[in-house]
Amino acid sequence: MRVVITGGGTGGHLFPALAVHGALIRRRPEAEVLFVGASEGVEATILPRLGHAFRGLPVHQVKGRRWRGQMAALLALPAVVRQASGLLREFGAQAVLGVGGYASFPTVLAARLRRIPTVIHEQNAYPGLANRWLGRIASAVAVSFEAAAGFFPAGRVSVAGNPVRPEIRPGDAGEARRRLALSPGSFTVLIFGGSQGAHRVNAAAIDALSRLAASRGRIQFLHATGEREVSEVRQAYEQHGFPARVEPFFQDMATAYAAADFVIARAGASTIFELAAVGKPALLVPYPYAANDHQRLNAEAMVKAGAAWTVPDQYCDGQRIAATVEAALEKPDVLRRMGEQARGLARPDAADRIVDLLERVAKES
Repeated sequence: MRVVITGGGTGGHLFPALAVHGALIRRRPEAEVLFVGASEGVEATILPRLGHAFRGLPVHQVKGRRWRGQMAALLALPAVVRQASGLLREFGAQAVLGVGGYASFPTVLAARLRRIPTVIHEQNAYPGLANRWLGRIASAVAVSFEAAAGFFPAGRVSVAGNPVRPEIRPGDAGEARRRLALSPGSFTVLIFGGSQGAHRVNAAAIDALSRLAASRGRIQFLHATGEREVSEVRQAYEQHGFPARVEPFFQDMATAYAAADFVIARAGASTIFELAAVGKPALLVPYPYAANDHQRLNAEAMVKAGAAWTVPDQYCDGQRIAATVEAALEKPDVLRRMGEQARGLARPDAADRIVDLLERVAKES
């Protein structure tokens, strides 16, 4: 079976794609997979480094650009679709999976024009523009949230969940803290802002430290800041006397999750379903400029389930962070219930469900 997986632009789209790839290879070791994405996206760097076959297309995001950039991207689209069509022909694709993001659009469209069966996966509670359009022509659609199903043709959509990397699973907190050189008995807060970090979250965390002085000695932090602010944030923890492991990002997120009692993070779909997979309570700070405000809707799904708290980005400050961390520290029973509710949202078979769809549409074609 020869499958093309297309999409990306951010790590949030890339990690589910890798999870599906892993599920497919476990089921069909002989399968051949080609990743196709944006030549300037994160996938162009990460996938070849991991040893995966990758081809980049000169595709650019339309939404969020100035009108000249939008026009240039739209005018270039026919040529990019032709290039994608050539890649599909050259590879001999038997099925195409679009995992979302602007990078998926030309390849999924080219596949349908070539009558190659296609599956698209929508991560978020509110579908992105590309997937809303592609959902009209795709052979099958998988969604992460039930709320997204209504945007797609009823006979072709199914709720699969969002695939997470197989290493993201519950782990031993004591062992994880030992590996991270943290105290085994201290309340541990994990803070991260996505693949690029989050200035608002970083600044609020720094401002919260002086307000948490009474709890010094009981709390420690794991904080992924992004590349730009790592020195400033690390210095702040040192000045306020809080034990902390501060890095631009954590290569081993499974260990970071295992070490944490409580998480403060953005509300991308990958983060939401990783929190569910490991059963961690969280304060979610939706990125306010996400397309169609989808992170707010993702966060609301967690809050509705009793698995998280949320605060809008504009109200995310040191006072709110400190008050939330204090509440989490003093209410272990509440955190335990939140973690249980989070685990109830997990769909550990999400990647396998998407592989099921790929096999089905390939067989029916």
